[in-house]
Amino acid sequence: MKTFSAALLFCACSAVAGTANPLGKVLDLMAELEAKIIKQGEGEAKSYKEYFDWCDDTSKNGQFAIETATNEVAKLTAKIDQLTSNAATASEKIEDLAGAIATAETELKDATLIREKEDADFKSSESELVDAVHTLDRAVGILEREMAKNPAALAQISTNSNGMAGMIQAINTVLDAAAFPGSDQKKLMAFVQSQQAADEDDAVLGAPAAATYKSQSGNIVEVLEDMKEKAEGQLGDLRKAETNAKHNFEMLKQSLEDQLAADSKDMSEEKAAKAAAEEA
Repeated sequence: MKTFSAALLFCACSAVAGTANPLGKVLDLMAELEAKIIKQGEGEAKSYKEYFDWCDDTSKNGQFAIETATNEVAKLTAKIDQLTSNAATASEKIEDLAGAIATAETELKDATLIREKEDADFKSSESELVDAVHTLDRAVGILEREMAKNPAALAQISTNSNGMAGMIQAINTVLDAAAFPGSDQKKLMAFVQSQQAADEDDAVLGAPAAATYKSQSGNIVEVLEDMKEKAEGQLGDLRKAETNAKHNFEMLKQSLEDQLAADSKDMSEEKAAKAAAEEA
């Protein structure tokens, strides 16, 4: 009896165990599926987060790139405006410098022409005065020798009675007798007449009459000595004026040449700056 009961119990337990096993498998499958789904969800969540982070980074990077590009465009626009302004300013300066250079060149050319004419006039006048002084000196020497030979005839010759004509005639008489060269005699007479005319003009203009009176009175030697002294004074004044004119011209020339050099240098620099601004 006991043996039968144990066998029956064993069979019952086996039946129950056989009946519970499929359910366990289902539960196991469900657990596995749940774990798999959870794992897949976590993977999807991770991928989504990574994609979201990528999108966020991309958006931020894009905004930064846009801002950077916008700033660069603004800087480049400002640079272009600055370079355009620099080119325009350089063009204006180049135009002004070109005008200044042209003006300086014209002034230098005109001053040089004037100086050349002054120099030619000076040389001509100096030559005439030097020749006149030399001729007067020779004439005085000859007259003094002739008067020493015949003082009674020549010592008291005066121009008071016959004026200029009388003086010239007296001088010609003495010089002819002394075999004074005809060409030099003509030069002397021309100079005497020109000096006499100048003295008369001074008298008309109210100039002091001392020199005029001296040239109109006394013997011939005194007249010629007076003219020689006057010619030497004119020669000295002429040479002094020439020295001053030459000095002034050299100063002006140096100033204009310095200005031309400086303006030419500035123009070269402005042209280079303009070219750089246009090429940039």
